[in-house]
Amino acid sequence: MFYCVNCFSNVNRRFWGRCYLLAASIIVITPWYSSIAFAHAFGERYDLPLPISLYLSAAVSVVIFSFGLSAYFIRVSAIDYSRHFTLLYWPGNLAFQKFGLLLIRCIGVALFLLVLACGIWGQQDAFHNIAPTFVWVIGWIGLVFIFALIGDFWPLINPWLSLAIFARWGCIRYLPKNIQRQGSTWFENRGEASAWCCVISLGVFFWLELIWPYSEKPINTAIILLIYSVYLWGGMLFFGIGNWLERGDLFTNIFGVFGRFSPLAVQSKTLRLRLPGSGLVTHQPASFARSMFVIVLLAMVSFDGILETVWWQGVLQSIAQSQFLRPTLLSGQRYGVDLLMLIKTIAFVGFPLLLMAIFMLFCKFSSVVSGTKMPVMESVGHYVYALVPIALAYHITHYASYLLIAGQQMIPLGSDPFGFGWNLLNTQHYRLDLSIVNAKMIWILAIFSVVVGHVIAVILAHVRALEIHQNRSVALLSQLPMLMLMIAYTLLSLWILSQPLTT
Repeated sequence: MFYCVNCFSNVNRRFWGRCYLLAASIIVITPWYSSIAFAHAFGERYDLPLPISLYLSAAVSVVIFSFGLSAYFIRVSAIDYSRHFTLLYWPGNLAFQKFGLLLIRCIGVALFLLVLACGIWGQQDAFHNIAPTFVWVIGWIGLVFIFALIGDFWPLINPWLSLAIFARWGCIRYLPKNIQRQGSTWFENRGEASAWCCVISLGVFFWLELIWPYSEKPINTAIILLIYSVYLWGGMLFFGIGNWLERGDLFTNIFGVFGRFSPLAVQSKTLRLRLPGSGLVTHQPASFARSMFVIVLLAMVSFDGILETVWWQGVLQSIAQSQFLRPTLLSGQRYGVDLLMLIKTIAFVGFPLLLMAIFMLFCKFSSVVSGTKMPVMESVGHYVYALVPIALAYHITHYASYLLIAGQQMIPLGSDPFGFGWNLLNTQHYRLDLSIVNAKMIWILAIFSVVVGHVIAVILAHVRALEIHQNRSVALLSQLPMLMLMIAYTLLSLWILSQPLTT
């Protein structure tokens, strides 16, 4: 049986009214700004090298305007910001609930096994094998869109978790009655795992996606999944399922971080509706490992865009022509070193470290300006989740067109997942429709997503500052450095996104 509950008092209605008025103002001004940028900068030609100063200045104006609106409208602590509607409530462990959950888990496991089988035994052509498209396009890019913009339902479909649960159920079921409870505890928690395992896994994952040129080969995709399965199930066995999922499972943490932004949340047998981004407001600072995880996540989606810019091509050309580096490069080439991969890897490691250093510096400025003596890492832990909307915005702008085009490959591959010439769904001869996206649509989406993402980040940082300092004036002072950082990253993001259109 389901119930619908309204959990708002009059005070909370007034607060939400302010939030919606703020959101409405931003939504109104952003398309206006977008239309101005198009009318005067690009017109109908989106591939011409025209000045970008107009839309950059407009973006800065919107971010500053949102800071002023949030300072005026949001004057209460983050506790009120976390209010929600309880949409649905389902009591008890009903049989149909258990059956539905089991069915969803079985579907997730079946798809996982299908991808493995296709990667190992299917045709070794990425265009005729479902494994690369399913993993790198649908499983990575597509699921982030779903979990961030709708709700984080990854725990329901996680195949590694499902298989671990099935294994635990099967093992404990056949244990003697007197040790079943002890066996259940053994599977749940055997020790504390370090969250740095997840940070390292994230770095390896992005290196495979962005740097390693062979990740899309079907057999390599299958091998990566098998290696990760051994890593994940070994950690579950040693540290416990729940503990390792929280600290060591890469995808649980990625989707969990983006899922904090989503408007829907499932908690304690309830389906809750909340303001987008409100799940990112935490009342305790994140650990250094968690903070680094968010920074790497933000850095890598930006780094992927940097690799496509003319500026990066100029960097590579300068390195190749450098007389100082020439002996080292020639020596590495003689030993079979892939110089391009090496240079990308060095930049790949350095970019998130640089971003973390900059963020720490601005957090230090925030403490100095506000007159507090908060340690730098504590300040980083308080504000790091405010960067998630920026990472999500760049993920949307950078991958939306790729998902819409490459994702169509699932239509013919659904009929012939192994590449054996099957036509199970009568869709084998489907051809990709490139006209589904155009430069105008992508550019509007880029402007809207990046600006709104930075605006939400400014609001979240302001809300967090109110709860930390409990003084509106001090909170506003502390956010001035953060505002400068948001403006700088807005300019960087839009500059990166404009490069393919201005070359």
